[in-house]
Amino acid sequence: MKKLILSCIIGMFVLSGIGTVATTNIRDTALSSISESIAVSELVIKDTGPYVTVTLDEAASSLLDPGKPLLPVVTKVFVFPFGTRILDVTVRASEAREISISKPVIPASEPMPVGSAEAPKTIQDPMVYDQAPVYPFSGFCSTTRAGVQGNDHVVFVIVQWYPVRYAPAQNMLYFSDYAQIQVSYEEPATPSLFSDDYDLVIIAPSRFSNALQPLIDHKVTMGVNALLKTTEEIYAEYNGFDEAEEIKYYIKKALDTLGVSYVLLVGSIKNLPIRTTWFFQRTHDHYWNETVLTDLYYADIYDADGKFSNWDTNDNGLYGEVYINCPGVSDICDFYPDVHVGRLPCDRVSEVRTVVNKIIRYETETAGESWFNNIILVGGDTFPGWDGNEGEIKNLLTAEIMSDFTPVWLWTSDDSFTAKSLNQAINRGAGFIDYSGHGFEIGLGTHPPNSEEWVTYHSNNLFGAVNFNKLPIVFFDACLTAKLDFNLSEFLTYALGDNPVVLERFSRIAALQIPTFAWWMVRLKSGGAIATIGATRTAFGGLDSGAGYISLRFFEAYNTSDTVGEMMTSAQNDYITFIPSDRFTVEEFILIGDPSLKIGGY
Repeated sequence: MKKLILSCIIGMFVLSGIGTVATTNIRDTALSSISESIAVSELVIKDTGPYVTVTLDEAASSLLDPGKPLLPVVTKVFVFPFGTRILDVTVRASEAREISISKPVIPASEPMPVGSAEAPKTIQDPMVYDQAPVYPFSGFCSTTRAGVQGNDHVVFVIVQWYPVRYAPAQNMLYFSDYAQIQVSYEEPATPSLFSDDYDLVIIAPSRFSNALQPLIDHKVTMGVNALLKTTEEIYAEYNGFDEAEEIKYYIKKALDTLGVSYVLLVGSIKNLPIRTTWFFQRTHDHYWNETVLTDLYYADIYDADGKFSNWDTNDNGLYGEVYINCPGVSDICDFYPDVHVGRLPCDRVSEVRTVVNKIIRYETETAGESWFNNIILVGGDTFPGWDGNEGEIKNLLTAEIMSDFTPVWLWTSDDSFTAKSLNQAINRGAGFIDYSGHGFEIGLGTHPPNSEEWVTYHSNNLFGAVNFNKLPIVFFDACLTAKLDFNLSEFLTYALGDNPVVLERFSRIAALQIPTFAWWMVRLKSGGAIATIGATRTAFGGLDSGAGYISLRFFEAYNTSDTVGEMMTSAQNDYITFIPSDRFTVEEFILIGDPSLKIGGY
C-alpha cells in the first residue's frame, strides 16, 4: 500500500477546458517551464428579465462573490513534484472582442443556508456596478499550494483565467477566446522522498489504547502498517499554542519521518480537540459572523514552500480567520490536505470497541456482497416555493455519477421516503447513501413538493436500523449533522423550546455533549453506517457551490479511490480548486470514520 514518492517527472492534468501541452526544459540549469494553450467556444448570453446570464461550456465554475457580476472561470491545474519552486505564472490572452449587451450581467446571489426558507437575494454591489471600470480587475489569478494527489505529495499551481470581463458603465463584455498559460519553475535539487514505514497513525487518549489494539492488528494483517500515538505522549513531547497545534506538530513529524498517509483521530472534542476557525463577513447591509469546527486543520500540514501550515499567520491566537467585505486581516491558509484525516468521536471505551469491530467486519466481510451495489438516494423539496424539488434533483445527479450502482429512490414526491422506508432500505443493505435536504444535530428532514409539512428521520429512528454488517458510507448534503459541540442545553431547547426554568434546572450539566446524528449512525452497535460525512455548522445549498457541490465531488471520486479518506480528500481538493472563495464549506464538512477504510472491503 505504501509508495516511494516522488519522481522527477513533471505531471500536469487538466481539470477544465481544452488545449495542447508543450514543455520546454533549459538544459544547463534546473529551471524549466511548461505551457498550455486554451481555446474556448462561443459565449452563451441569455436574457433572464432584468439581467443577462453569461456562460461558457469550458468553464467549470464562476466568480461567486455576492453582489458582483456572475462570470465564467476557466481553471487549469498544473501538478509538480513536492519541493518544486514556482518562479512565475503568465497568461497571455488573445485580443478581447467587444460584445454589447442590453442589460446588466446578473450578480452572484448570497449563499443560502440549507435551513433558510428565503429565496436567494440578488443585489448589485455598487462598488462594482456603479464605480468599477471593468470586472474582474485582472485577467487571471494564480495560486500555489501543497497537497496530495491520490497518495503522492505534490505542488499544485491553480490558474484561474477570466475569458470574460465586464464594463458595467458601458454594458460591454470583453471576450477572449484563446489564452496561453506558462509556468516557470525550478525542480528540487533532490526529489522529496517520503519514508514508507507506516501508512496509518491512530491518535487517541491512552485509555483507548487496549480497545484500539485489535484495529491495529487487523490493519497490519491487511497490509496497512499502523501505529498508535497517545495524546498524553504528544502533549509531553511538543510545545504549541494549544493542544490542537501540538497534535498537528506530531502529525507533521509522522509525515516527515514515517511517511504516513492516513490519520485517524479517536476521541470526542473534549478528549481530542478540534480546531475552531473564525469567519467575519459583511454582505450588503448585514454582518454574518461564525465559528467553524474543522479537522481539515490537521490534514493541511505543508504550505507551497514545504513549511508548516499553521493557520494563524497573523499570530493573534485566532485560527483560520477570514474577513470578507469587512475590516480585518485574514489568515493565509494552504487548505489542501497532505494526509487523509478522519475522526471517531468516541467518549467511552465501549464506543471504541463497537466501531473497531464494525471496521474489522466491514473490511473482511463486505467484498463480493451483492448488497454493496445498492445506493440509497433520499430527497424531497428542500425549499418549498422554489422551482423544482432540489433534493431529488441532486439525487439524480448522484445516481448518474454512481451509474454502476442500483438506485433505491426514497423521495417525498412519490411518498416513498418515510422513517420506516429508510430503515427498510438500510436493512436490505447499500454501499452508499446520498441524502440531500435539511439536517439537524438530531436527524434530518425535508418537504413534500410545495408543502411546509416535514418528513423527518431522527436519531431515535436509528433503533430500527438493524443492518448489522451491511454498512453504508453516507454523505449528508445538509446542515449540522456533524456538529460535534452539540450539548444538552441545545438539545433541551430543541425539545422544549426556550424555557428558562428548565434550562436553569439543568444549568450544571448544560455543556454535556450529546452525540450528533452523523456520529450516532457510526456508533450504532446494531448497524447504521461505517462512515459518514456531515457539516459541523449550517451548510449552504446549491449545485454550483456549497454542500451539494462538495457532495457530488465526493461521489465522483469513487472510481479513482481505494479508501474513503481518498474520496474525502479528492472532494476537498476539487472544492478548494474551483470554489476558492468559499472556505466555510470545505472546512465544515468532516469525515466521521476511518480514513484508511477500504471501500467495499478487501
